[in-house]
Amino acid sequence: MAGYIAAVIGWRNRVLAVDFGASVFFMVLAVLCLAGGSIIGVKRRRLLTQAILTGVPELSEQEYPGRLLTEGIYGVVRHPRYVEVTLWTLAYTLFANHLSAWIVWAFTLPALWLVVLLEEAELRERFGTEFEEYCRQVPRFIPRRKA
Repeated sequence: MAGYIAAVIGWRNRVLAVDFGASVFFMVLAVLCLAGGSIIGVKRRRLLTQAILTGVPELSEQEYPGRLLTEGIYGVVRHPRYVEVTLWTLAYTLFANHLSAWIVWAFTLPALWLVVLLEEAELRERFGTEFEEYCRQVPRFIPRRKA
């Protein structure tokens, strides 16, 4: 992160000076990304509560037994929260259509990928074969067509 900040400071005038201008096509895509991210967010919040997000089940296993979320949106994709973040940040990038926004979005994707890999390792350790079976049935990010 420090290297990224140093690079941005060094290149900020060149990067911030590049504005690709408004594009109706990109605006429409941005609205679609916002809508998709919002729909996923509503469905995700029904199952992934604030208590789960803050780690309460891990701290108090007797009071809040942890369980693997496999229903609802989690039966369609394994990581709806990261799909939501990707769509929201892409929507901003499309609206802004500025080099700096595209660079931030490009750095967001590998960062989220790393978080997903770490989270899946933790879930694999915690839920074992139940998580392995879930991984075989449900894709990470892009839903499969139902046969």
